[in-house]
Amino acid sequence: LNFTMLQAWFPKEAEIWNQPTWFLSALTFANLTMPTAVLPGVASMSRKGVEKLFAGLTAISLLQKVSYSETARFHSNSLDQPKMHPLLWNLTRFHPFWALIEMVMGIAACREVMLDTPEDRSRPHVNPMVYFAAAYSSLLLRLTRFDFNDAIIRGVLFVPLWTKFLTSIHRDCLAANPRPITKFFGGKTMSSLGSLAFPMFILHGPIGQVFYKKVIARKLWGKAMPNSFFPIYLAICLLASHFTNEYFVKNKKVAQMSGKVAAFLGSITQGMLKDTSA
Repeated sequence: LNFTMLQAWFPKEAEIWNQPTWFLSALTFANLTMPTAVLPGVASMSRKGVEKLFAGLTAISLLQKVSYSETARFHSNSLDQPKMHPLLWNLTRFHPFWALIEMVMGIAACREVMLDTPEDRSRPHVNPMVYFAAAYSSLLLRLTRFDFNDAIIRGVLFVPLWTKFLTSIHRDCLAANPRPITKFFGGKTMSSLGSLAFPMFILHGPIGQVFYKKVIARKLWGKAMPNSFFPIYLAICLLASHFTNEYFVKNKKVAQMSGKVAAFLGSITQGMLKDTSA
């Protein structure tokens, strides 16, 4: 399942390596739908249509999170009821269909920015810091007496607010005098750290198992590492991500090989999902 990128469809068997492989599996399915089922439809929409699409997909995503919360009794508040099997949570966060919903939300947001007119670009826009602060402030709802869990906060507040932050910071990049938060995230240091994000996402799980998974850590080190080891673990992840980015992600031979594979797959699947003759 790992090698065929189908593991996200089988929640009980999906975590063969680590959680990022679930993401790659769901991403593979989503990418297959993009050229014929998603991108042409979104591209044909008006700005109003794109906004409605984003709102509708947000509602569907929230409905799924609420359904999970009630079925699995996944609440913020302390309840005496026993929780159900965690496979339901894996289906919620990693199932390819729900991943596709959230990816299309991102595509709708990109399309909205693309539809900006010169008049839209010249108008003053909300400071991106407002959406940035609001997105992370929404996480504080976990500390209130209201029954908001991670899944619901993420679906109804964090993702929409973070999307607004991204579109806002994009518009601010085009301004004559970008705001400080835009300059900060566009700086050399943040750009360098950003390039490590995906390698670190993939590598942190396997590296973490070496030091923290009891079965493996006991054989290697005699015990699982204590919390005080975490800064060293983080440094190891950063270093490994740096080398992976420099010598694999940026490698020209890897890029050429990936390009050839992509071109081959494109040639044998062209028009596969279209309801038209070749």
